[in-house]
Amino acid sequence: MSISKVFWVISLISLQFSLANCYSTKGLVPALYVFGDSTVDAGNNNNLNTVAKANNFPYGIDFNNCSTGRFSNGKTFADLIAIKLGLPMPPPYIGVSTTERYQITSGMNYASGSCGILNSTRNGECLSLEKQVEYFTSTVMNDLPKNLQSKTKLRHYLSKSIFILSTGSNDYILNYFKQEMGKNKMINPEEFADYLIDQLGSNIKKIYDLGGRKFVIIGLGPIGCIPGFITKKPHTQECNEVINQVVNLFTNKLPRKLQELKLKAKLSGSLFTILDSFKLFRKIQNSPENFGLTNIWDSCVGEGGNPCENRKEYYFYDFAHSTEAVNEIFANKCFGGRHICFPMNIEKLVHAH
Repeated sequence: MSISKVFWVISLISLQFSLANCYSTKGLVPALYVFGDSTVDAGNNNNLNTVAKANNFPYGIDFNNCSTGRFSNGKTFADLIAIKLGLPMPPPYIGVSTTERYQITSGMNYASGSCGILNSTRNGECLSLEKQVEYFTSTVMNDLPKNLQSKTKLRHYLSKSIFILSTGSNDYILNYFKQEMGKNKMINPEEFADYLIDQLGSNIKKIYDLGGRKFVIIGLGPIGCIPGFITKKPHTQECNEVINQVVNLFTNKLPRKLQELKLKAKLSGSLFTILDSFKLFRKIQNSPENFGLTNIWDSCVGEGGNPCENRKEYYFYDFAHSTEAVNEIFANKCFGGRHICFPMNIEKLVHAH
């Protein structure tokens, strides 16, 4: 990386940190906290021993031409939601020094690429969901009280904040499907989906116990439709529907399981918004031109690592991650639209009690 590039990276991170230093009076909510994988990682993996990094070209080409660690050409879904909420984009937790974390009350990003819901899901060093929640616990117990010194204020602050969780895909890509091939026998997909959601639920309960009440859960998309899994034929390309059928079990079970969690774990006052990624992808797949897209199959980044020029027309930026243009579609539909995020969109979630 050139000296000028390093300067831009440092400048951008410093700007993001300074914007997050104060409690935003213009925000619709006090803060946005982000948990998950590479779909919403804002740069935590930059500080970890892993090949799953996005802090170099061609990532960030549309983020002031600065590779911050986001697995996209620009902003992630979480970044765009933060902007819509009137908040600064939450900085990566381990990218902020321990002596400065207490200054940030507008939210934090704990997401980590190549990790998942299960501790066994990983490709190199990463932050499992359990570890992310552990870091959030430190935020609540050690950092926030330095600014919100009253327990009543802290409780109110957390109850009004938004918590995004976007994770689970790697539990299939780097765990379930690998185990299935390694053992050469079918692992019961129903049981795996149930177990995965149960583990997700236990971590949600930990966030709830710390004070979180408003959750946005990103449902798994059709993994069988990403460039790394599609079936290529001489004149057509098709999704791998065998993979999609397995993953869709998780998506279909999620709403009922969350309702059960709310009742059984007695999560009084909790509110859940679920983003149906499967449904929105199918809508885009059926009529990409309605969304301004022309290519929903190929990676924008071609051989040699050079990105395409018409990035706003591509669904996928690399082998698995979406472009900023697609992230904007998801953010717009989930924030103020209908049907894709249910039982309410994020805008309604903000004002719900």
